[in-house]
Amino acid sequence: MLPTSTITGLTATGDVVVGPGAINCICNGMPVATLASVVAGPVCVGVITMTTALNSLRDGLPVATLTSSVTGLNPETGIPVETVVVETLGINILD
Repeated sequence: MLPTSTITGLTATGDVVVGPGAINCICNGMPVATLASVVAGPVCVGVITMTTALNSLRDGLPVATLTSSVTGLNPETGIPVETVVVETLGINILD
């Protein structure tokens, strides 16, 4: 079990999970991030593409956890980037 990721969670490259997530499922005051939640920042603009919590669903999508993979592109160069979620407000909620 890994801690649940929320909107405003950070990736290893410093990018932010911006949503939409599961807006009706709140964890420590923030919506829970799910598979396909958007990530945006200076290094990567993309989506959460893989999570370990496949059996924990919110709004019909698997919950994103710490170490969930993010795939996207660098906004300046267009080079593909892959990173992981490493920081979240839901650190004490396990899924």
